[in-house]
Amino acid sequence: MKKNLITVLILALCVVNLILNIVIVFVCMPSAQKTNKLITEIAAVLNLELTSGDAQPNVALEDIGTYSVEAQVINLKDDGSGTNHYVQVGLTLELDMSSKDYESLNTVLQSAQGPVFDEARNVIQGYTYEEVNDQATQEKIKKQILTSLQKKYATQCIYRVSFSKFTTQ
Repeated sequence: MKKNLITVLILALCVVNLILNIVIVFVCMPSAQKTNKLITEIAAVLNLELTSGDAQPNVALEDIGTYSVEAQVINLKDDGSGTNHYVQVGLTLELDMSSKDYESLNTVLQSAQGPVFDEARNVIQGYTYEEVNDQATQEKIKKQILTSLQKKYATQCIYRVSFSKFTTQ
């Protein structure tokens, strides 16, 4: 008899639990949907974008050209340790071949490996050994080199800089 009474009690508690869960779903869901709709409307009014502001331009795969600068050694900024540190860097510039100034820039770059590397050298020499070993700093260096080259050659045809080689000592 005790087993049946306990079973009936457990069954009654399960039914009460089920009813309360259903009530919670019907009470909370409309307010959650209203909140979601409100947030969507506010975002649409403010024209918010979920991507970062540093987005790279979209260049079609067939329009990507590259220009490589062979690896060279650069002295790094003194960090006070008394040891000289170096970095060996090779650069690859990604160019937008659909850009109107691609042909002229490509011609200039073929004979300008030294000046291109000098721009990179000027940026990298401002960093210490510890700084250049940090991935976030390396991304910052790439952006600074890109900005410097775009300014020097007055073009947006160069849209990305990457390291083909990056070895520190």
